[in-house]
Amino acid sequence: MLTSITVENFRGIERLHVEGLGRVNLIIGRNDSGKTALMEALMVARDPDHAANTLAGRQRHRNPDADISDFDEFWLPIFHRMDATRGFLIESTSTSAPPMQLSFRQWTADAPVLTGGVESSGEPATAWSLVGTVRRNNAETINRLNRTPEGVRLPLVLVFKHSAWITPGPAINSNDIRSFSRLKQQGRDGVVTELLRHVNEQVSGVELLAPTGNRVGVYVRMRRDGLIPILMMGEGLKRYFEFAVSFAASDVLAIYIDEIENGLHHSVLEPLWTWISKATQESTVQTFVTTHSEECVQAAARAFDAQNDDGLRVIRLDKQEHETKAVVYDRDLVEAAERMGVEIRG
Repeated sequence: MLTSITVENFRGIERLHVEGLGRVNLIIGRNDSGKTALMEALMVARDPDHAANTLAGRQRHRNPDADISDFDEFWLPIFHRMDATRGFLIESTSTSAPPMQLSFRQWTADAPVLTGGVESSGEPATAWSLVGTVRRNNAETINRLNRTPEGVRLPLVLVFKHSAWITPGPAINSNDIRSFSRLKQQGRDGVVTELLRHVNEQVSGVELLAPTGNRVGVYVRMRRDGLIPILMMGEGLKRYFEFAVSFAASDVLAIYIDEIENGLHHSVLEPLWTWISKATQESTVQTFVTTHSEECVQAAARAFDAQNDDGLRVIRLDKQEHETKAVVYDRDLVEAAERMGVEIRG
């Protein structure tokens, strides 16, 4: 489990240090304070050896039409103030590994890259390289992503620390369907039905069907109305399906939820946080969540208090001139702020 992170020159973050990360971390702050950027940095810190793959995946989510071979369009926005030669730095500590430092920047001809102790030769004029250097204790690993006239080939991932990223707009994809299919095979799909009932008490089950024989879809069984495609139902139900499948998946080590309250009625927030408290206590999943809602923060505090669960941390980001400040609240401090009528979301 990650316990701290330092981020420099990554997206909109010039410098940020967060100490005291917990099992469930709720990130709050004003618009453009760096909430989503911090979650992406945390995702990179969890598996720094595959930083290029992680960043490419996030860039494709942000801009599906961007060409991975076009450095300025695809890769440059990752770096603060578009300064790729300076690059970014991420440092982290965790409970299960030595401290880690990752530097990631564009390689230039006047800064040779050493790979296996051998200096690399210059690249063709049409090429570019991104270099990731990972340091743990006294060990150093260098990974390169090259653009040649033939294009870009991402490094092969042999062992990937699987994470789930849930966007503000529900988008049930093939990965969600595969995960739910595995839950069905394991007889564990009841956890999905349980969570969906918080949105609509008429839900009695969830099925995978292919009515046309071509594409498999997710259908919700309703007590009164029978089977209904989940894509025809409300945004809240679709988001809850994504949450349930991600938390129940046995191969997920970390979950990142952007704007958790999006599409959800305020009445279902506390039951959702109760469910997250229980789900994360029963597994090793570390969870990071962003929100703009003070109501969501208080619902989380009430739910974790009712479960006598001290695993919640609320991280408020305040963007300043050259640094983003992070203030970390535990469950008791959030409750105290609510009693005094103090808003903590920034």
